[in-house]
Amino acid sequence: MVESVATDRYTPRKPGNVLPTKLRGGVMAAKLRLLSASTGLVAALVSAVIVGWQSSPSDGAAAGPLQLDVTDLPMTNVSTTIKWPVIETTDPSPFDPCNDIPFDAIQRIGLAFTPPEPEDSLRCHYDAGNYQMAVEAFVWRTYEQTIPADAVELDIDGHRAAQYWIMKPTDWNDRWWVTCMIAFKTSYGVIQQSLFYSPIHSPERPDCLQINLQRAHELAPYYKF
Repeated sequence: MVESVATDRYTPRKPGNVLPTKLRGGVMAAKLRLLSASTGLVAALVSAVIVGWQSSPSDGAAAGPLQLDVTDLPMTNVSTTIKWPVIETTDPSPFDPCNDIPFDAIQRIGLAFTPPEPEDSLRCHYDAGNYQMAVEAFVWRTYEQTIPADAVELDIDGHRAAQYWIMKPTDWNDRWWVTCMIAFKTSYGVIQQSLFYSPIHSPERPDCLQINLQRAHELAPYYKF
């Protein structure tokens, strides 16, 4: 006798290919870990390739000497504020006062109270005791660029020159230096001869313009124009 089994209409059936909830969660976590590991491996490989490419010279560089592109060459047709001879000259030191003017000539006109002292560039400092003098040659500036608008031009032993004040003797600057200048035009630029003194240390106040002009006449035969 065959017994009939009543169908359970209240307990839902589970499909054969559907996993329980806990098992499905474990499978998903395993897939995520596998994906993460694969991503890390790819990133490591890419980094290794980049580092190797940066550290090893290229085939083109190893094949021969470095080629200089014309765009790397310095431009020569641009203006600049760098000091450089404004007149074509092959001698960067056409006149060095401390070396080119004989010491006995300096001593004879009273500029050797202390020995002549070379200073920056082509400048020489002379000490007369109650006043100081400096003679300097410039190869990067012209005579016309040097003299101010109020300069008085004159001829000194056949050479074009100009005389002017740098700091006039006035009441407000009696504690500072009084300074006057003579500039000579040269083939390479300009020679500047300055005379200066402190009213505190030289109360007799030398006549700046007159003494500087006298020294210019005495030194001009030794200057190189």
